[in-house]
Amino acid sequence: MGLFDLLTAPFNSDNEEEAARQKAAGLTAGKTEAYGQLDAGYNTASGLYDQARVPFSDLYAKGSKGYDTFLDATGVNGAEGIGRAGDLYRSLPGYSAGRDMGIDDLERRAAARGQLGGGNTSADTIKFASDYDSTKYKDFLSSLSGNAGVATSAAAGQGQLYGQQAGLAGAIGGQKAKYGYGTETGIGNANAEATMAAEQSSANFWSALMGGANALAKSGGFSGFGGGSGQITLGGSGGPMPFY
Repeated sequence: MGLFDLLTAPFNSDNEEEAARQKAAGLTAGKTEAYGQLDAGYNTASGLYDQARVPFSDLYAKGSKGYDTFLDATGVNGAEGIGRAGDLYRSLPGYSAGRDMGIDDLERRAAARGQLGGGNTSADTIKFASDYDSTKYKDFLSSLSGNAGVATSAAAGQGQLYGQQAGLAGAIGGQKAKYGYGTETGIGNANAEATMAAEQSSANFWSALMGGANALAKSGGFSGFGGGSGQITLGGSGGPMPFY
């Protein structure tokens, strides 16, 4: 080992650079682990949110269908809608049975009075059928009107779950950004510290070298540069001492 190696050995920055590499590796590994845990948690939560939305989705589909029928029955969807609602209304269980039972009762009463087949019987039958139809249709509309609330509530439930899931995604994104920023900042600081250490090592080397030269000069043992390339001439009888 030459004199130059001996002088510079105490001032190299290899240890600082290795420490910076280890710190960067640790920070990167920590970020990777944190990201993995956050992603796993979000995926689990998302699966649960998906399951929770299923009942709301089913309820919304049924409520929407019932509300569409209500709009048909009220004429909002035009003559075609009224036709669909009428067909459905007349097909409901109990509709024909209730009407026929009422007409049969009218006819029995008319027969008991000896008026069966008369004009009054026909008028009573027509009035009964009309009133029956009107009353039953109002009940039909009333039963359908509640579907609007069902659809609205189901939609609100779905919207709330989507909002919560979005909030969770935003929170996790914020955490990942925080970890990412911290990691990159830490790596940058570690590299900067290693660079500064290298600069300080260089400064220490030249300071020690010049300090030693000054000390020799003050003691009279330094006679200056000379004697050829790469040599420092030291005082004394030993002649020029090579400096490599």
